[in-house]
Amino acid sequence: MSGAAGVGERPRGPRPAGAAPPSAPARLGLVPREHGASFMSVHALVLGIVAGLTAGPRGWTGVAIAVAVEAAFLPFTAAVSVMTHPRLAQAARRRAIGLGAALALLGALALLQGPRRELLALGAVGAAVGALYALARARAGARSVAAQLAAIAGISLLASFAWLVVAGPTPRWPLGAVWCFLAFGGAVPYVRERVRRRRLGIQRLDERLRGGALALAWQVAALGIAWGLAWAGRVTPLAAVAFVPGALKTLLGIAFPERRPELRRIGYLETAISTLFAVLAGMGLGFPGFV
Repeated sequence: MSGAAGVGERPRGPRPAGAAPPSAPARLGLVPREHGASFMSVHALVLGIVAGLTAGPRGWTGVAIAVAVEAAFLPFTAAVSVMTHPRLAQAARRRAIGLGAALALLGALALLQGPRRELLALGAVGAAVGALYALARARAGARSVAAQLAAIAGISLLASFAWLVVAGPTPRWPLGAVWCFLAFGGAVPYVRERVRRRRLGIQRLDERLRGGALALAWQVAALGIAWGLAWAGRVTPLAAVAFVPGALKTLLGIAFPERRPELRRIGYLETAISTLFAVLAGMGLGFPGFV
């Protein structure tokens, strides 16, 4: 064929300067294509599992339930995210139904094992947060600050769920959700500011700091709460140290001029920081001897 690519073929030759790279074809993978919130869910579960193991597991049944929930969650959200795609809808629907049933069964097993009172109370809080998310999404849209923070609050409850399933209602189990919300909620003002700066172009340091004031204030508040509780002897210092890598990332991201690193590099960095946070916070919160 002369001079033109055939139907279904990729055009050959270099891409014109400034042209956007071709988007990857939609596919039903094991993780959603936009998987920031889904990875928050996984890290919340990791925090709860680590905290439960540190506090003292009741047995391996609870650990198995929590790990199974974690293993099923990402493929489930990946299926839900492409259920409206014409080519993938049927396969995505089958997977979502199967994994949704498995997650429901795991929830029932968790209730049978207990502690029922605390798990039911956590479920009631989750229902209330879900209602707030639905209201915020209906009024302001899914990308509004209120909707995003409500979604993160719901995701954060998974940390306390995993903690209860693994170790029962040991001291500080509600703090698993609080720690996750303080850590992951800071992503909302931080990401919004990074996106805003890309539209504005080059800025001076004082302009960058003023624009990122809300993101920096969130980190100061999270560190203040964590270190205040550590100073009062309610949690170990390790639980407060867990916030330091994320706070440092936010400070450097706001203070330095805007760059456009590869998305893969950003993903690796965020995954490393979130995993480190989940492990350190889980150990620091679950460590026995602090009440």
